[in-house]
Amino acid sequence: MTDKNSDISWFSKDSYPYGLSYGEWTVKWWQWILSIPTPHNPILDQSGENAAINQPTEHVWFLGGRVGSEDKNFPFRNCSIPAGRSILFPVINCEANPIEFPELKTKEDLINHVVNDENTIAEKTCLLNDISIDVQRVKSDPEIFEVKLNDDNIYNVNGGETIACADGYWVFLKPLPQGEYELSFKGSCENGRLRSGANYRLKIQDKE
Repeated sequence: MTDKNSDISWFSKDSYPYGLSYGEWTVKWWQWILSIPTPHNPILDQSGENAAINQPTEHVWFLGGRVGSEDKNFPFRNCSIPAGRSILFPVINCEANPIEFPELKTKEDLINHVVNDENTIAEKTCLLNDISIDVQRVKSDPEIFEVKLNDDNIYNVNGGETIACADGYWVFLKPLPQGEYELSFKGSCENGRLRSGANYRLKIQDKE
């Protein structure tokens, strides 16, 4: 194992990276991904060209998989990340809001929907340079949070401000040493029918 690989580590689900709970960071991830229009949305991108859009200004870099589907082929993306950033991404996750699911009338309906969906997960794996990374289930914190969907969003529904709930399996890497890394993660739900994931070539570079 190289020295670079020996420095790979990640946050536990009960930690408070940069003063926020793990679950609070997942809420920020959802607010990030749902605010970006589909032509530039990183989880619809095949090459990684949109990976840097609307990233947090410091501490953390967000990555995404793809929208769940029956397709077994995952995108391969190239992504350059400034040194010193932790990296947060979902291996597989679920979010529900009343715009996308008008039948979910109450906060309890939203919570039950995402819990039931995550309970069908059949697979959740993550490898970084062939090192197995711990995948952890983390609920949104708070369970119900505010979100704004872009008018041109990944769900192809009306945009607007609403409330949401989310649950899922995440990886939150601590800052990696400079260099190149191969990242691969995938998950499946509905007992394997729907699949999400992505492959990345990460380049950790000098801070700008």
